Amino acid sequence: MLAFKNSLNLLFLSISFGDAFLLDIFKISKLKDVRKAYEEQHKIYNQAPPYVDWRNNGKVSPVKSQQNCAACWAFSVVGSIESHLRIYLQQNTTLSEQFLIDCVPSSNGCTTGSLIKTYAEIVSILGGVLSEGDYFPYSNQKKECRWNNNGIKVVPVIGFKRVFPNEDVMVEYVASHGPLSVAINSKSMESYKGGIDEPTDEKCSPAELNHSVLIVGYSTYVSKETGKSTPYWIIKNSWGTDWGDKGYYYLVRGRNACGIASDVSFPYVQ
Repeated sequence: MLAFKNSLNLLFLSISFGDAFLLDIFKISKLKDVRKAYEEQHKIYNQAPPYVDWRNNGKVSPVKSQQNCAACWAFSVVGSIESHLRIYLQQNTTLSEQFLIDCVPSSNGCTTGSLIKTYAEIVSILGGVLSEGDYFPYSNQKKECRWNNNGIKVVPVIGFKRVFPNEDVMVEYVASHGPLSVAINSKSMESYKGGIDEPTDEKCSPAELNHSVLIVGYSTYVSKETGKSTPYWIIKNSWGTDWGDKGYYYLVRGRNACGIASDVSFPYVQ
């Protein structure tokens, strides 16, 4: 059970069934307004479009580098919140990963962390995330939290949704709501140089999740020579722009490659 501090707003837990298993956590006072805004602006498609790339709409913030600090969870969560701020509030705000590394109560700093727990603690304890300009620069290590909630306000994050682990459902949510935070096995990424990665389960086990990234779109490549179609995800990583395809990773879609569909979520902003 989540711990609450300083009489912060209660959390609302909603579980429903259908095309997706949805875990919604909101501050009660703003639940109806935000849910209505999201659903009205982006109704889930019965059939998602064949191609979505949020970069084309200027809704994805620049690729960052976590350097030697394995706080990929912070970069995935921040990247998702930054995109949703751009989509829903037209705010191009750069947020602070260092703030999360230092101040999220469950943070182990430069080690793998839980996306779901991070979102839950942002909503229930921190209330949001500080902008990069309102906190200390990225230091490539965990430090004591240097924010006491006096004067400097966080950018509000009032809820999150956990998406059912199915890639067809994920396609609908990328198209209808925006980028998704996901956990992944990074084994195949270590040797990635470009193109669509199609690793075997033996090379990249779906059960061994050790990294977090951000899905910002999807498409399908059709070979002119053979006519073969290869659906794939467009993934923003946090290893700098010198890695992969200018910081991006293209991974085969539809067979839970590297566990890409195992742990999926996104935030609600206001």
